[in-house]
Amino acid sequence: MPVSNLQAASEWYAEHLGFTLAVEDPICLELRSTSGIRIFLIPNEDGSVNSQMRYSNGVQASYGFTVADDVQLLYQHFKDKGIQVGKLTDYQGLSFKFYDPDGNAIELWGDYPQG
Repeated sequence: MPVSNLQAASEWYAEHLGFTLAVEDPICLELRSTSGIRIFLIPNEDGSVNSQMRYSNGVQASYGFTVADDVQLLYQHFKDKGIQVGKLTDYQGLSFKFYDPDGNAIELWGDYPQG
């Protein structure tokens, strides 16, 4: 994931998503969650790139995670923390998009409905 400041991004992902620094390399940082999710942060010093896809109907997240927690509570928590979030939608389960400080779009999904 391209970020403008590796250390600041690592701290942001730790605070808001619970990731911890696993590997520090001169060209990237590897972060891990307690459930085994791994993300790599790479330097994007001029801030010209972020990892989202642009379509005629808007921005789509390049990354998404299914969460065990109540996605509506997470949505409100992120809003309360001042994190930029999109609308809470209900398409095959509740989800919302949020943006890290570098503008990378990430989608969080609740469990799919049972049926």
